Amino acid sequence: MRLLKLVILVLATMTWLSCVVSLLPLFDDGYLVSEPSLLGTWKVVDSADTWTFEKAEGMEYLLTQRQAEYDLEKYPEPKKVPGDTVRFRARLGRLGAGLFLDLIPAEKDNPVVHNDLYNAHMIPGHTLARVWLDKDSLRIIFLDEDWLTVAIKDGRIALPHVEAEGWLVLTAPTSGLQTFILKYGEDKKAFPLQSAEELLRVK
Repeated sequence: MRLLKLVILVLATMTWLSCVVSLLPLFDDGYLVSEPSLLGTWKVVDSADTWTFEKAEGMEYLLTQRQAEYDLEKYPEPKKVPGDTVRFRARLGRLGAGLFLDLIPAEKDNPVVHNDLYNAHMIPGHTLARVWLDKDSLRIIFLDEDWLTVAIKDGRIALPHVEAEGWLVLTAPTSGLQTFILKYGEDKKAFPLQSAEELLRVK
C-alpha cells in the first residue's frame, strides 16, 4: 500500500514528460560503456535548458540538468517561473546496436521542484532512454509511456508492472528490461523521434 501511494504521488507530479519509470536499473556492470565524448555541457535546441555530464565513480556519470523555465500552472493559462537545477546518477550502456541511458536522482530525498525531469523520478525510479551521440550533437529519447501502456494492455508485451491512477511503473528485473530493450530498442514507436531531446555541445 505504501508503494502504491508513492507511485500515485510520482505520477501526479509528471507534466510534459511521457517517460516510463522502472523500479530496477536497466544495466548491470557488464553492459556499461564509457563514452568520453558524452562529457561536457549540452544545450537543448530552441531552449535555454542544459545537460552537463561529469565523470563519477566507476562507470557512472553525474548529470546536472538545468531547466530554464517551468510551467507552474497549465490551466486556464500557463504560468511560467524559473526552473530548478537538479542532479542525476547516469549510467550508459550498450544493448545490441543501441546506446541507452539510465537515470536516477542523485539525491536521497526527492523534493518536488520546478524541474519536470526530476519530478518524474519521485519514487525514486529509473528512466530509460535511447541515445545517439555524435561529436557535437546528442539526441535523447525516453521510452514512450503511452505506447508501452497500450502494448501491455492489448497483450503484445508482457512486462511485470504496477498501475496507479491509469499510469504505469515497471517492476521487471534488470534481465527482463534488457530483453525488452533488445527487442524494441530500435522501434520508432517505443522511442518516437518526435519526442527527442535534441542537444548541441556548449563546451
